[in-house]
Amino acid sequence: MVRLRVEAREAMTVRRLYAPGLPEEGGAVVLGEASSRHVRVLRLRAGESVVLFDGEGRAATARLESVADDVVCLAEPPVAAATRRARIVLMLAVPKGSKLDDCVRAATELGVDEIALMQTERTIPRWDSERTRTRLDRLTRIAGEAAAQCERDDVPIVHAPRPFRTWLEEMPSSARGVLFGARAEGAVALEPIMDPVWCALGPEGGFTEEESLLFERSGFSLASLGTRVLRVETAVPAALAIVADRLGDLRQPR
Repeated sequence: MVRLRVEAREAMTVRRLYAPGLPEEGGAVVLGEASSRHVRVLRLRAGESVVLFDGEGRAATARLESVADDVVCLAEPPVAAATRRARIVLMLAVPKGSKLDDCVRAATELGVDEIALMQTERTIPRWDSERTRTRLDRLTRIAGEAAAQCERDDVPIVHAPRPFRTWLEEMPSSARGVLFGARAEGAVALEPIMDPVWCALGPEGGFTEEESLLFERSGFSLASLGTRVLRVETAVPAALAIVADRLGDLRQPR
């Protein structure tokens, strides 16, 4: 009986697949490598219904037409999601190893719109120009998979690492900035707003005193993540969960 209930529940699940460039009027869509692999792993069959999302806030119901060499779907015209929310940008000092994958995945699930990777004095990883494109493609793929899992219709933009001073110069004057730190004092002073929110998290070892001062001069308020020193892959979801809580229900559909 339990097995039958599980199978019935799985049968009712409509899978979401990332498909950039959905045709305006609907029509045939050839899925990319990652989404095609997902179809095969799930053993989906021709004739099954799926939802395609383009990563820019639009989604379309579709039917699998072929799962042979190319996975082809027949999509209806896409519909834009109607949301009323503040735009969130995560300024993140590039962490070491696979920690960045976990941070991008968590940031996507928690609703971040852009991830601005930055270099600081204590940032250890330094990306060379030859591998940057490959790494960004990988992170975008991870964000796309996370978006499909958490039922987002858009995919965060992941920006190549730049000096943190450059990001501060490009931050819109209307944006609110929050600088998170383990030893910082103060709570996140955000109320439900529509202005962009920029959240900054530093490298292992934190920001230098001079860097923190530059953030403050740029209008960032300091916010604590508690008395414990958190790993970056823990600090990112903790900080973003606090921001989401302060922004209230602005991220809900109208």
